[in-house]
Amino acid sequence: MTGASETWRARISHEEAEQLRHDAELLGLATRTDIVRAGLEMLRRRAAEERMARSVDDFYRGELPPAPIGVRRRRQHGDRAAS
Repeated sequence: MTGASETWRARISHEEAEQLRHDAELLGLATRTDIVRAGLEMLRRRAAEERMARSVDDFYRGELPPAPIGVRRRRQHGDRAAS
């Protein structure tokens, strides 16, 4: 790797490109670079959410995490009512 950045490329169909142009216009993205950066930001955000979800799963080791304060879980079939 040289320099402070990298260039990544992807080949897309004409139909996908046309849809991206419409989507970009709707979202106020002016250039292809803006479109790609917005897509990469969504990817990073989704990956961060997945890392968070996995860390919760790891912490609770397969057990159901507690519900937030003020939230009651619905009983599942086979659960017994508390006495």
